[in-house]
Amino acid sequence: MLPDESFQSYFLDVFGRPQRISACECERVSEANLAQALHLLNSDEVQGKLSRAGARAEQMVKDPRPDAEKVDELFLWAFAHKPTSQQREIALAHIAKHAQNKKIAYENILWALINTKEFVFNQ
Repeated sequence: MLPDESFQSYFLDVFGRPQRISACECERVSEANLAQALHLLNSDEVQGKLSRAGARAEQMVKDPRPDAEKVDELFLWAFAHKPTSQQREIALAHIAKHAQNKKIAYENILWALINTKEFVFNQ
């Protein structure tokens, strides 16, 4: 929904921004590909969005609910289902490991969720 089609964004290009040569929806590419997966894994842009002030990781740290509820929310947000008991345990162990800086723990969990096959190929 950018008003200026000359806006440069590698992210938009990789994720199927059409060239606007025609009005046909067929111009848009929606299949997942390797470039998308690599961009999510390695992008400074994605990491910046995860770690910026006011981002979801910071919101989770400020949220007074128990960590288990917040982990459930992250899975619901990413996959539309709650984590398995094993997934929840792993996430909670990671949060406990980073008890001194929970923001880092939540950033890591979010990064891991958006880089799963389930998120990359089903969203």
